[in-house]
Amino acid sequence: MKYRDLRDFAAQLERMGELRRVAEPVSPALEMTALADRVLRAEGPALWFERPAGHQVPVLANLFGTPRRVALGMGADEVSELREIGSLLARLKEPEPPQGLKDAGRLVQMAKALWDMKPVRRRDGPCREQQWVGEEVDLGRFPIQTCWPGDAGPLITW
Repeated sequence: MKYRDLRDFAAQLERMGELRRVAEPVSPALEMTALADRVLRAEGPALWFERPAGHQVPVLANLFGTPRRVALGMGADEVSELREIGSLLARLKEPEPPQGLKDAGRLVQMAKALWDMKPVRRRDGPCREQQWVGEEVDLGRFPIQTCWPGDAGPLITW
């Protein structure tokens, strides 16, 4: 794998000029979405909002906003490699039986690729540095965006 974690990927994007930090406070109510949308339409960099107004948690927007960043996130160097990755995923989904030794060798490569994709469970790690339990749990701590005028309120989407 090319990146150790999301932080490593973001740091690489920043070195490449594909991520820009926004140090000024930006409101998650409409303002953040407006900026991210404008930058995305211009095929600009991902945005790291360091200080969402009223919140302590930063926001990373447009991380996979361009085909190039999708390719980089998948471990490819060029957008053209996305087709190869797609073909590999299709073969992994529905592998064909080997027709000879050469095909059997390809199956070994596919098995290795599958093994490398296996999630690793850990008892520690950056995602466990801060934990909120019981009464501490409050979604209001997160800068959940209200994206468009007329929205019912802040929405968590994927």
